[in-house]
Amino acid sequence: MKIKISKKFIAIFIFILSCQPIYATDYTIGLATWSGYPNCVQGFKDALASRGLVEGRQLTFIEGEIGADKILQKKVANNLKAQNIDLVFSLTTSGTTIIKEVMPVTTPIVFSIVTYPADSGLIESFEYSGNNLVGTSNYVPLSHSVNLLLSVLPATKSIAIFHRKGEPNSKIQTANLYRYFKKKGIKVTDVAVISIDELKLKAIALVNKVDVFVTTTDTLMQSGGELALIELSLTHKIPILSANKEGISQGATFGVVADFYQLGNMAGEMAADILLDKVLPESIESKLQQPPTYLFNQKSMNHLDIILPEQLSFKVEWTK
Repeated sequence: MKIKISKKFIAIFIFILSCQPIYATDYTIGLATWSGYPNCVQGFKDALASRGLVEGRQLTFIEGEIGADKILQKKVANNLKAQNIDLVFSLTTSGTTIIKEVMPVTTPIVFSIVTYPADSGLIESFEYSGNNLVGTSNYVPLSHSVNLLLSVLPATKSIAIFHRKGEPNSKIQTANLYRYFKKKGIKVTDVAVISIDELKLKAIALVNKVDVFVTTTDTLMQSGGELALIELSLTHKIPILSANKEGISQGATFGVVADFYQLGNMAGEMAADILLDKVLPESIESKLQQPPTYLFNQKSMNHLDIILPEQLSFKVEWTK
């Protein structure tokens, strides 16, 4: 039996098709986010969406398993490599190092929350990566942190810097902080640890021996280490000069920090340039957040009886 299709029906069908949105070529991005950092990932996705790359339409994300473990993240990297993806968004120095080692040099890698991307060997320089990587750094010039501490607590005579042993970016950051504080005549204790339990033991041993705890931007501090210090800070009334926005939100006293949402958003713009405009990563400059954020925890400041001086040369923000 033959079915006759009228010209009117065909015309209506064509009209309906013409009303459907026509999306650009689909892209697939792998997410290797180490221990999560949802604000950074959201900033990345929002930037892509603002450029017309909407998740579920023109864009598909393949999310790697979350966990601050090098063996796990190497598995994530190999899984992403097998997916034939267009680009990888990777977070932290440790995580990005693994992605760089595993992914082919033809796959663009956009990173974020990498404190020292050049000094750690991921790229040649901020201006020119020299490879398939580009991204945003959570580095804040350390002079800001030193000046902040001396502005708020000018009587400080000794500090302890806590960081993960063997992590490249925290090793560099600690060495530079050490030099800055020594120039100011402040005694520095370098506390390198491999676990939160070890961090707790060494921190307890320093109670009543140092004036201030100082944290770095490494993965141990951002994965529970700073929380352990916050508990001791509030119990023993030892201020924390933090390098992490989340840490200050959770109870660390104050610090000069980078905003992870902004860093992710900046990285998303780079990814859009690479995917839509076919710009090579080496042709894009890696970036810092400018200016950084001077952030204070009001509750902790009150608990520690710290009064903010009226005359400060920088704009202050408070945690909610």
